Amino acid sequence: MFLIDSHCHLDKINLKNFKNGLTDVLNNAYLKSVKIILVVSTSLNNFKKIKKKFKNIKYNIYYSCGIHPLSICKKKNLLN
Repeated sequence: MFLIDSHCHLDKINLKNFKNGLTDVLNNAYLKSVKIILVVSTSLNNFKKIKKKFKNIKYNIYYSCGIHPLSICKKKNLLN
């Protein structure tokens, strides 16, 4: 059996706390049976940034894109 991290923000982790940066984070997850990670973005710009940032990572990383509920009013105003 393995685990799926269904909601994380890899782009928000302070990687200075890890000797080998993101590699350590992903290796630690894998050793704890987390085999798939869903990186959640809260805007289209953030989605594009995280896809670009993690595109060369050899790990099962998937992405989702949405608007955070606290940002709906701001986004709605931008659309009008």
